[in-house]
Amino acid sequence: MEKLQSKIAEYVGNYSRKHGYPPTVEELIRTFGVPTIICMMFYILNLFRIGMVRNSLFFGTGNLKLIPIKTK
Repeated sequence: MEKLQSKIAEYVGNYSRKHGYPPTVEELIRTFGVPTIICMMFYILNLFRIGMVRNSLFFGTGNLKLIPIKTK
C-alpha cells in the first residue's frame, strides 16, 4: 500500500508542478485505473481534504466556488 501511496503522491506533485493546479479524481482514475483508486480511496480522500486533489464530479460540487474575474 505504501508503494501505491508514493506513486500517487509523486503523480499529484508532478501534475501540480506541470499544470499549476492539482489533478481531479477522474485524472487519477485515468492514470492508475479504477481498482487502484477504489483501493486507495481513504488516502485520496485525505489528499482531497488538504487540497492536494481538486474538487470534481466524483466528490460533487458542493464546495465549488467561482472566482469572479474582470474583463475589459
